[in-house]
Amino acid sequence: MNKLGGLRAVVSLLGFMLLPALWSMGARGEGTRITTEQVNEAIQQMQKLAEKEIAQAAVPGLAIAVVFQDQVVYAAGFGVRDVNTREPVNADTVFQLASLSKPIGSTVVAELVSEGKISWDSRISDLDPDFAMYDPWVTREITIRDFYAHRSGLPDHAGDLLEDLGFTREEILHRLRHQKPDSSFRSHYAYTNFGITEAAVAATKAYNIAWEDATEEKLYRPLGMNSTSSRYADFVARTNKALGHVQENGKWMQKYRRDPDTESPAGGVSSSVNDLAKWMRLELADGQFDDKQIVDGRALAIARSPQILKGFSALSGLPEFYGLGWDIHYDKEGRLRLSHSGAFALGAATTVQLVPSEHLGVIVLTNAYPIGLAEGLAFTFTDVALYGKATQDWFALFKKVFSDPAAPGVSLGTDYLKSPASPTPALATSAYVGTYTNDFFGDIQIIEEGDRLAIVEGPHKSTFRLQHYDRDIFTYKSEGENAMLAAGVIFTIGADGKAATVTVENLNVRGEGIFKRSSVAGGTAKATSPGEFARLVDIGNGRKIYLECRGAGSPTVIFESGYRNDADIWSAEIEPGSVTVFPEVAKFTRVCAYDRPGTLLDADHLAKSDPVEMPRTAQDLVADLHILLQKAHIPGPYVIVAHSFGGIFARLYASTYPDEVVGMVLVDALSENVRSGLTPEQWKLYVNFGFKQPPPGLKKYKEIETLDVDISFDQMQKAKRARPLRRIPLAVLTQGQPFDLSPWQPLPADFPAALDKAWHAAQDAQAMLVSGSKHIIATKSSHYIQIQQPKLVIDAIRDVVNAVRDPSSW
Repeated sequence: MNKLGGLRAVVSLLGFMLLPALWSMGARGEGTRITTEQVNEAIQQMQKLAEKEIAQAAVPGLAIAVVFQDQVVYAAGFGVRDVNTREPVNADTVFQLASLSKPIGSTVVAELVSEGKISWDSRISDLDPDFAMYDPWVTREITIRDFYAHRSGLPDHAGDLLEDLGFTREEILHRLRHQKPDSSFRSHYAYTNFGITEAAVAATKAYNIAWEDATEEKLYRPLGMNSTSSRYADFVARTNKALGHVQENGKWMQKYRRDPDTESPAGGVSSSVNDLAKWMRLELADGQFDDKQIVDGRALAIARSPQILKGFSALSGLPEFYGLGWDIHYDKEGRLRLSHSGAFALGAATTVQLVPSEHLGVIVLTNAYPIGLAEGLAFTFTDVALYGKATQDWFALFKKVFSDPAAPGVSLGTDYLKSPASPTPALATSAYVGTYTNDFFGDIQIIEEGDRLAIVEGPHKSTFRLQHYDRDIFTYKSEGENAMLAAGVIFTIGADGKAATVTVENLNVRGEGIFKRSSVAGGTAKATSPGEFARLVDIGNGRKIYLECRGAGSPTVIFESGYRNDADIWSAEIEPGSVTVFPEVAKFTRVCAYDRPGTLLDADHLAKSDPVEMPRTAQDLVADLHILLQKAHIPGPYVIVAHSFGGIFARLYASTYPDEVVGMVLVDALSENVRSGLTPEQWKLYVNFGFKQPPPGLKKYKEIETLDVDISFDQMQKAKRARPLRRIPLAVLTQGQPFDLSPWQPLPADFPAALDKAWHAAQDAQAMLVSGSKHIIATKSSHYIQIQQPKLVIDAIRDVVNAVRDPSSW
């Protein structure tokens, strides 16, 4: 039985239980029907209940805020942030919000709609042409509104299992084209985190801004929500944060970390109740905050109006609706109410309720596996405020809802925790070992691990031991938000006595978990790398760029070579048989390198990419790389490893597409600070011999890479001011030996020392771009550290990749 998998279905069904209400533009002017005294009484009762629940260890910690008539009338914390440290929760403690992120994201999209470049009815195909659904007609017609209303036809929670397996946001959204619809387009409600994620990402593309930056720029910063972020790294960096807890043997344990960046628009916000009170004020004031219109009220009105029928209330029998990121309901007085809950099985439960006609809102955040406490407190509060007393025992009701094993989405199939009465022995392991594949989940492998079988899943090649159950049925304990204690792995045997297919039951919610055998080699799993290739990729406009990729795993390492160097520089040997960077890094994650147009394959040939007109700028190269990765379907997130002038391209890429870059290694990388560290005459000399003139003997190449260095530096400086490099793992490697300037002699006698001084000062400055970066001096190397000390570069890349996978390791 999958109780964790069922949790999401329970939370998405809470709208069927809620007391209803709907926002209307005219309601604001009518004045409230409830009094300050009623609200104060409701606050007192809620506070007593919260204190009682904390005293009984119902949850480790919680925080509450109440807004009434555009004032924050209550904000407080209870309990502890972490059962291990026992540090107290207060109104500034930051919690992960889970699906409470959806109405917050809806507010951000409403602001983008207000600006006029998009509308709620903008088609995804116009904003994000690379996205596709299973049905081409739906691909063409689906809109932002369709995804935010959960009426796309995608099955409930489509893509969530891909997230559990470790796929990136880009890869999950790409794979949705293989997900068969569960209903016809716009006909049924089905809750999808990645539908909303795609809508949000597409909306921000119209403004050439990353979603995470849009939330900060359009909402958090204007409201002064300084402890709020849509990035998990920012949550991790907070000192005053509440960590998630799960129950084991009746006790709360702080055990897991939940990184929701892949679905940030749907579940990735972290915030405090003090910050969220500001958001509630804006919502209850129709987009105004401190007498300033932040979001157009008409755009909010659309989001807060019924878009699709969810069902009928089990309590009142009245219809229940979903808006655009909001649950919408009517109460018996005809008031229309807004609400949304959020839940992480790994330790978060949150809820918000707004009564716009009464200018009343309450928000409750907890740091525990959801048990209905957040909803119980919020519902009791609104009942007392509106009616003078609780109309239900909300705590008992929600406890039952959250513990119901018959909730939709919970598997009630075979209980594999109970052994069969007379199990049949399995076949020889060679009958099962091999690689199996399907379009949606990609490849899995069945391998021998010691004396038992194991299953290998996902881009990180996560390995789980299989436990034999009966004949061709095995089980394993999966991981993630939808974990199962014992999921079935069922083989079907072909005429040759070997398994032809395998069904992984925890992935087979709607038939997507059936994998067909693709290869067997010598009785062991064939080490296939479906993403391994070296080819010219068509990037459009009649151009092709050479790209080589190898290895598996996430994040993907992108190698950016120095000026006029091709991709092979990362595989160059200092002597035959020596270790090289590219193949070694491919052993622990996926790696890609490419040839920029006009780079050199050798002294007699330009590299493989199509030539273009020169000179070019850094922005031209960033645009090339971005479209190349899209056309080649190389999913992020990326760690960019850049040498020499490649450092300018890498940093500009990270500023232009900050949501794609999660780490960086700068290998003796050029910085714009070198220009300011030299005199104008010295800088002119450096540009002339270093960038304008082809190296000696190569003047025959008119199409050799040539860059406008000053314009490129200006582009980098402008980007750095507008969007500084965000806090990511950064390693800076600097040469310990001077440049070899012999090919360009004669030079002024003072120039080598001046260049060396300016270079090292610029390297120090690059190491200060991000707090916590690592600066390593390659004492045995001059400029080409990747050739002279490859292990130093490999280790730096490994450290950054590990830090991306586990931030605590940095």
